[in-house]
Amino acid sequence: MTRYALLALAAACSSSAPRADDPPASRLFDERVSIPADSDLDTEIHTALEKKRREDRDRALDALESGEQLEHATLSQLALDRQVFTLDDLFRVGDDLFAYMFRPEQGLGNALGGHPGILAGPLPAPNLRRVHRGDFGGPDAMACADCHSVGGDDGAGTRTQNPFFRGDGDSTRGTDERSAPALLGDGPEERLAAEMTDELVAQRAAASTSAALAGTSITIALSAKGLGFGSLVARPDGTFDTTGVTGVATDLIVRPFGWKGHQATLRGIVKESFRIHMGVMPMSDQQDVRDGRVPALIYGDGPWYDVDDDGATIEVEDGMVSTTVAYLAQLEVPIVIPPDDPVLLDTFARGRSVFDEVGCTSCHTPALPLAAPMLVTRAEQSENQASPPLAVDVARDGLTPKIEPVDLLGSAFTVRLFSDLRRHDMGPALAAPFDQPHAAGAIPAAQWLTRPLWGLADTPPYLHDGRAPTVDDAIRMHGGEGAAARDAFVALPDRDRAALLVYLLSLQRTQRVVAP
Repeated sequence: MTRYALLALAAACSSSAPRADDPPASRLFDERVSIPADSDLDTEIHTALEKKRREDRDRALDALESGEQLEHATLSQLALDRQVFTLDDLFRVGDDLFAYMFRPEQGLGNALGGHPGILAGPLPAPNLRRVHRGDFGGPDAMACADCHSVGGDDGAGTRTQNPFFRGDGDSTRGTDERSAPALLGDGPEERLAAEMTDELVAQRAAASTSAALAGTSITIALSAKGLGFGSLVARPDGTFDTTGVTGVATDLIVRPFGWKGHQATLRGIVKESFRIHMGVMPMSDQQDVRDGRVPALIYGDGPWYDVDDDGATIEVEDGMVSTTVAYLAQLEVPIVIPPDDPVLLDTFARGRSVFDEVGCTSCHTPALPLAAPMLVTRAEQSENQASPPLAVDVARDGLTPKIEPVDLLGSAFTVRLFSDLRRHDMGPALAAPFDQPHAAGAIPAAQWLTRPLWGLADTPPYLHDGRAPTVDDAIRMHGGEGAAARDAFVALPDRDRAALLVYLLSLQRTQRVVAP
């Protein structure tokens, strides 16, 4: 099998070798393919074919008995509590669940079409629609993979897949259009944000203690991972003035998920995505409705155990959420792949310097340090409070490549995500139609989380709504806090501007063998 695959790849990708007397410019178009070692390629082929075989078998079983395919893409919380499944098992099941297309009988969508005044659409179940109605959502998809496929599995979305958030359920006018982001590296991003939050909260607590002891207000500069988050005033009575806080909500929780940074954990964004994009209700959300922790109208007007009134009372339970989190946390991280052509390699090196010179790094911080790579997620349903937590080491578990250890002991790690995980005002031209509601305070229309650039080459189109077809377009559309870097980019000599783009297009994902 390995020999056959190597021959096929060689036949598909071979080109004439360059002559020694070829001028350098002509070698810009040489196709040079680096084929992995036999053992690595054999493993990739085996993994791809095993996944294809599993998908074919599950589809056939599902045709024989409806629902079998979902059973094979699901682990219940009760099953996880037995602690007999490995993280590899969870990855395989989560991979299947990510691609699974839900159906109305499994809770897809809703059956609220006949209810006057409800935020759902007017149709029978599944009642899907691209334009969302308020915070209820669409739903607009049948599977996670419907919108996360550009550049490969778990990638970004095309603009034709964009959902239109917080609209009237009908017209796209005035909606908050969003492009589906790529998902690689989400595990390290959650851990970085958690450590940054811990730093900020610790500084706030220390300031509060000092203010109480001194009997007077104290102003401190907030920072995490060497990045500034404005200032905070601690008063002696234990209260705070947060008007000087920047880049983060006033509760000082760094939220790395969502274009505006509104979710702190993978668990939170997974549950939200199941609900608003597919209408499959997490049971923990239903219990929040039951206990009055969330407004019921956001979810529907059915009884709490079937709030979307579709007849399915068990749609997404804790085990499914935990499995999806374990899957996403084990995905590989994107990497920098310099061009192997000597001419382009020199250009790449110049582009790396230009990236610093024009000020891109003021927001797109190339690397951040991570001390503790263990991501822990916990069941949330009331009946699962005693369930053991699920832990994933984002530096070691799952697909490679992983974040880089700073030493042989793995005492700390370097995460090359090209983001500061802060919110920035990007100016009126890039502003959303309105502020984004949030429990920690509305996020201003012009504020956006610095999008990590790792994997950039494989995630077009660009910006929060996919309006930019190329990296060059995306840079030119920067405004607000990004205006200075934009102007510096535009003012560059053509050769330096091209060099920066070559460098940015080296931020890629590892290519893998995929079965048809």
